[in-house]
Parts: sequence; C-alpha cells; structure tokens
Amino acid sequence: MIGTAGGGSNGLSDWKDSSSSHCSLSGVTCDEDGEVVSLDVSYQNLTGSLPPEIGILSSLVNLAVAGNGLTGTVPLDMANLTSLKLLNLSNNGFSGEFPGEIVRSMTQLEVLDVYNNNLTGQLPDGIAINLVNLKHLHLGGNYFSGEIPESYSEFPKLEYLALSGNSLSGQVPASLARLEKLRELYLGYFNTFSGGIPPEFGLLTELQVLDMASCNLTGELPASLGRLSNLCGCFLQMNHLTGNIPTEFSMLSDLSMLDLSLNNLTGGIPESFSQLKNMTLLNLFVNSLGGRIPKSMGDMPNLRLFQIWQNNFTSELPENLGRNGKLEVVDVSFNRLTGTVPENLCQGMKLKSLVLMNNLFSGPIPEQLGGCESLRRIRIQSNFLNGTIPAGIFNLPELTLVDMTQNEFSGELPKEMSGKKLGMLALSGNSITGRIPAATGNLQNLQILSLDRNRFNNQLPEEIFNLRSLSKINISGNNIDGGIPPEISNCTSLISLDFSRNNLSGEIPRGMDQLKDLNHLDLSENQLTGGVPSEMQYMSSLTSLNLSGNKLSGRVPNSGQLLMFDESSYAGNPDLCFSYNGTCSSQKAKANAIENTGHKTTTCFSTLKLVIIVLSLCYQLVQCW
Repeated sequence: MIGTAGGGSNGLSDWKDSSSSHCSLSGVTCDEDGEVVSLDVSYQNLTGSLPPEIGILSSLVNLAVAGNGLTGTVPLDMANLTSLKLLNLSNNGFSGEFPGEIVRSMTQLEVLDVYNNNLTGQLPDGIAINLVNLKHLHLGGNYFSGEIPESYSEFPKLEYLALSGNSLSGQVPASLARLEKLRELYLGYFNTFSGGIPPEFGLLTELQVLDMASCNLTGELPASLGRLSNLCGCFLQMNHLTGNIPTEFSMLSDLSMLDLSLNNLTGGIPESFSQLKNMTLLNLFVNSLGGRIPKSMGDMPNLRLFQIWQNNFTSELPENLGRNGKLEVVDVSFNRLTGTVPENLCQGMKLKSLVLMNNLFSGPIPEQLGGCESLRRIRIQSNFLNGTIPAGIFNLPELTLVDMTQNEFSGELPKEMSGKKLGMLALSGNSITGRIPAATGNLQNLQILSLDRNRFNNQLPEEIFNLRSLSKINISGNNIDGGIPPEISNCTSLISLDFSRNNLSGEIPRGMDQLKDLNHLDLSENQLTGGVPSEMQYMSSLTSLNLSGNKLSGRVPNSGQLLMFDESSYAGNPDLCFSYNGTCSSQKAKANAIENTGHKTTTCFSTLKLVIIVLSLCYQLVQCW
C-alpha cells in the first residue's frame, strides 16, 4: 500500500477490499497478462512514504503519485522500474537528495517531474547519457543548490526544462543552447545566478517560453533573442538587467507576453514594437525608461495589459489606445505624461483597471468612461484633470474603487448613484460644489468616503450614516453647515471621522459611544455648541480627539477614555472648563462670580439702611414718651 488515505478522501477505498483483483483497483491499469503497467494515485490525500516494494512492479510504464502528502526519501528500489516512461512525484513532501542512479536505468523515460517537494543537494548529474528519450524534466520548486550541470545540454529530445524555484547559483550554462528541440525553459525565482542571459540562447529557435524572472541576472538584453521566431512568452522581470530594449525584439512575430518589469532598463520603447501584432501583455514598469510612447502602439490589435508605471515617459498616450476593443488594464502612473485621456480606452467594454495617477494629464474625463460597465478600478489622482465628473461613473456595476484626488474637477456630483460594489470614493482636493448627494447612501459597500478640501455646502445628508460598512469618512475643509445628524451612531464600523473646518452647528450628538471602533475624531474649526457628551468617556478605542475651535461650553468630563486627552484637544472653546486640575474657572464662570458678589453687597447695604431707619424711629418714640 502506498501510504494511507488521509481524512476526507475515499478515492482508494476499494483498496481495503482484499477480495478485489488488483487490476480492478482505483488508479491501477494492467496489461493482458495481469501485469500492472500504470499506477496513478494522484491527488488522493495520501500520507506516509513511498514503500521500497514499489520496485517489484517492473512492468510499470506510468507512475504518478502527484498532489499527495507523501514524505521521506525517494526509494532506491525504483531503479528496477526500467520500463517507466512517466514518473511524476510532484507536489508532495519528499526530502533528501534525489538519487540520480534510479533514473539512469529508466532508458525509456519521457517525463520526469519532481516539482514542489523538499529535495536538497545537487541536481542529479550524468543522467542525460541514459535518458535519451526524455522530453520533460521538471526539478523546480525544491531546494537544489549548486550549479546547473553542463551535461543538461546533452538531452537529445528535451522539450521542457524547469529548474526554477531552487537555490541554484553560478552562471547559466551557454551550452543549454544545444537543446535544439527545447520549447520551454524555466530557470527563475529564488535562484541567484551570476552573469546574464547567454547570447547563445538565440539559437533555441524552437523556444516558445523563456522564463528567467527573479534570478539575479545582470548585463544587457541579448539582441540575439530577436531570432526566436517561435517565442510566445518572455519573462525576465525582477532582475538587474540594464541597457536598452533591443529593436530586434520587434522581430518576435509570435510574442504575446513580454515582462521586463523591475529592472534597470534605459532608453525607450522601440518604434517598431507596433509590429508585434500578437502582443497581449506588455509589462515595463519600474525601470528607467523614458521618451515618447510610440503612437503606433495604439494599433496593436491584441493588446490587453499595458503597464509602464514608474518610469520617465513623457508626452501623450497614443490617441487610439484601446481602439482594438480588447484593452483590460492600463497603468501608466508615476511618469510625466501629458495631454488628455484617450477616448477609446473602453471601446470593447473590457477595461477593468485604469491607473493614470501622478502624471500631468489635463482636460476632462471622457464621457465614454461613464458607460464602461467592465471597470473595477479608477485611480487618476494627482493630475490636472478638470471639468465635471461623468455621472455614469457612480453607477458602474463592477466598480470598487474611485480615486480622483488632487485634480481640478468642478461642478456638482450627480443626484443618482447606484454603484453597489463601490468600496472607496476619494474626491479630495478638487473644486466640486453643491450638496453632497443623498444618493451617496445607496453605495451600500462603501468603506472609505473622502470628500475633503472641496466646496461642498448645505447640510450633511443623513442617508450617508446608514452605510454600515463605512470605516473612514473625511468631509473636512468644505462649507458644510447645519448639525451633525444623530444617525451617525448607526455607522458602527467607523474608525476615522473628520468633519473639521466647516460651518457645522448645534451639539455633538448623543450616542457617539456607539462607535466602538472609532479611533480618530476631528470636529475642530466649526460652530458647535453645548457640552462634551459624557458618553464619550466610554469610547475605549479613541486615540485621537480634536474638538478645538468651536463654541462648546460646560465642564469637560474627567473620566474614562477622555483622560487620555489634554486641553489642546479642546483649545479655542473659552466656555469649556476643566476640573481635573483642581479648577473650573471659565470666563463665564468668573463673570457670574463677579455679578453674584455685587448682588450680595447691594442686598447687605439695603438691609443695614433699613435697620438704621427703624432704630431712628424707635429713638424718636422714646423721646416723645
């Protein structure tokens, strides 16, 4: 028995029936002589180890135990499996060194896959001479160390080589270019090679996928890679590559995915890149690239993901970007791009993410984006965009995030909003006017509402405070008047509330203590009156409080959470008094004291005068008698 079935799995339950023929068991295939030729017990939740008795099945052609919880070492007895064509031990917990000697006798082997285990030591060397039929070799996702053996260039039929996700070092052997049938090469992730990409790799003319991401590569991109006419995917991100993007890459007619992000590349995007008609993904972000984006790139018929953020690109985006009807993601943030936002970004109604932040874009948002029902994220903050925000944006069914802060938008927000999935609405630092729409209360999933530093006026709509998911609200720096709606106590998820620098009046609502998670409260620079509600002492999460610059009066409660805050939290409220320092003498209290003292003096003087008159009358009466 191979291990034992863990809880929740009954895929091998028939193995417990001793009366069953071994050829009828799940995962077992026999030939006409009753010899087991295939054993596939993958993904059966098996635990334990692979027993040495597996070597008895000398007729096995296929052995697959992938996706279980098997541990221990790979048994040497497997060397007896000389008829194997497929050996798949992937996605288990095998440990120790991989015994290369067991596969040297497997001269028929076509697939060897030990991906994602805990194997250590050197890569098995000297196996290429014997495994002349091997097409698929996957040793990735382990802890192999040392260098890639030169002998790995001697597999005559190898089509797939994956050594990624190990701890390999040394130089990438240029001799791997002799694998003339190789179609997929994976060497990246966690390996730390010295040197760069061997220019000889340009000889791998059958190569379809080259993945050398995140493996410490240095040097320049070899122009010879432009010869790989069958290359579909090239992944070289997260390295230390320098120099320009070779114009020869424009000759990769089948290239659909190119990721050169997170390197130190300079120069610009070659004008000839528009020839890459099959390109679907282009990632160039976090480099030192610059200059103009070729206008012809907007003509790429299959471009879906275009990410060039954090570079030094200037000038405008291609006017026809998105006209292919397939664009899904655009992220050009943190550049120096100018001009207007292209109108056709969502022509195919597939655009999901639009990120233009931290550039120099100007002009209005195209009205077409207000009808882009596929949109999920809009981040266009820190530009010079102006005009009125298209009303349709607030009704998009899939939109979860809108950040338009630090622009020059004006006009009013629409009276109708129905974006049920919108979780963040940030419009800070614009010139938007009018009343905050009551329809904001329809955004049932809203968690962050930032409307600060605009020109909103009129009263706060109480509907906002029925948003039970709201965690942060900032409406500071506007012209809001009226009172704070008592419904604010319904927002029990609030952790930050900032209504400062407005014209709010009335009292601080009772029931603030219902905001159990609130840790930041700023109501400063308003016209609030009345006292500090005593219930606020029970707001145990409150760590930041600012009530300064109002017209509050009375005694500040001296207990509970309010003990954390000194008089600076209440500055600019002359009619407030504090008793925790032994005094409670506001200006009003002093005035009352003076008034009361004067009243008592006058009363005493009048009484004394009356006594003198009575005594005088009594003296006169005595004289008469």
